[in-house]
Amino acid sequence: MEHKRIVPLDGGYNCRDLGGYRASDGRRIKWGRLYRSGSLSYLSAKDQVEFARRRVTVDCDLRSRNEQHNYPDKLWPGARQIDAHFYSKSGQEEAEAEEAWRKGRKKLPHLPSYLGVIYQQNMLAPRTREVMRLIFAEMLDLPEGEALLYHCSMGKDRTGMVSVMVLMALGLDDREIMRDYLLSRENPRTINEADIDDQLGRQIAKMNETQVSQTAFYGITETIRQMWGGFAGYFESLGFEPGDLDRLRDKFLE
Repeated sequence: MEHKRIVPLDGGYNCRDLGGYRASDGRRIKWGRLYRSGSLSYLSAKDQVEFARRRVTVDCDLRSRNEQHNYPDKLWPGARQIDAHFYSKSGQEEAEAEEAWRKGRKKLPHLPSYLGVIYQQNMLAPRTREVMRLIFAEMLDLPEGEALLYHCSMGKDRTGMVSVMVLMALGLDDREIMRDYLLSRENPRTINEADIDDQLGRQIAKMNETQVSQTAFYGITETIRQMWGGFAGYFESLGFEPGDLDRLRDKFLE
C-alpha cells in the first residue's frame, strides 16, 4: 500500500502523517497513527469525512484558549478534543515561564534566532511539561486502530515543538527529526488566529510569520539535553516510569 506524507485537505493546512520515519533501532513509525497539522477551524465536510475515515479519534488543540474560542475546531464523528494549550490569557502561566527562563537560561547555548529563543523559553515553561505529559498519556492510551492528531494554527511552531519531542520519544535521530521539522518551509502560507491586540497574540502572530530554521530546531533538542541530560531524563521528569518509554515505542513503531 502506498502511503503519502501530506494529507490533502480542502480547508485544512499543513497536515502530515508522521508514519514511515525511521527510528535509530531500525523500526519505522506506523502509518496512520500520528498526525500533525495546522488549523482545523476551516475544514470542509469532505475533510471531516476524511479524518473520520482515518479513524482520528483524538484532537489535541495546542492553541491558546482565546484562539480556541474564536476559531473552534470543526470536529468529525468519533473525535474527542483535548485542550492542550501552550498559552493562557490569565498571565499566570507566562509568569511561570519567565521565572523558569531566568533560572535556566545560563545553562543553554546562545541562539541567534528569534524562534530558537522562544523554543528554549517554552521548553523550560512548566505549562509545556503539562502539555507533553497530557499528549504522551493520550498516546499511551490510544486504542489500536485509532489515530491521534495535534495542531496549532500554522502547524509549525507549537506543533513543531511537540513533533520534535514526540519523534525524540520514538527514538529518531536529529537528522530524521529535522527532516520533518523543516517540511513546514514548503507551506509558506500564514494563518493568524491570535488576537493581535494583546501581547500574547502579537507573540503568536510573530512566530507564525517567522520561518522555521535549523538553528531554531536546536532550541528544542539542545534544551532537553542540557537541562535533562537527554530525552529519557525529560520523559521521566514528566512523571512517567522508564518502562513507559519502551511501551510507547512498541506501540507506534514496527
